[in-house]
Amino acid sequence: MKSRVVRQRVKYFKIWLSSSSLVANDMQGKAENKAAMRRNLGLSSADDQRPVVGCITRLVPQKGVHLIKHTIYRTLEMGGQFELLGSCPVPHIQREFEDIANQFQNHEHIRLILKYDESLSHANYAASDMFIIPSIFEPCGLTQVSHLLHMLIHEF
Repeated sequence: MKSRVVRQRVKYFKIWLSSSSLVANDMQGKAENKAAMRRNLGLSSADDQRPVVGCITRLVPQKGVHLIKHTIYRTLEMGGQFELLGSCPVPHIQREFEDIANQFQNHEHIRLILKYDESLSHANYAASDMFIIPSIFEPCGLTQVSHLLHMLIHEF
């Protein structure tokens, strides 16, 4: 069951979803997803071993937007790439992230997409090596439950 690969076409690029992205012999799809994401978002692919940190979230105070901002800069310091997909209903937070997005608009390792896009979120999950899922007071949101269920379903 773990080696089964499902292909799905989405608006941005082809995603290869395996039943478990942690299976050591099933990393070809992950590499293809990462390369496609870099190409489509304009991130550098000069070092294909550079880790990609993903974040898909609503940019609201309860999520800890200061933690997200810190992670953007820390990822860059540590030699990784960062991709944020997030929408924001709070005007001052939206402006903060627009400023950060403008600061990094031509950067080869950082991309901020300030909207919600379901197909792009699936692509982000399929391509990222790590995720940040910050939360100040929400002990377990939909993203955490989704990942937990994915792991439980495919581990047994």
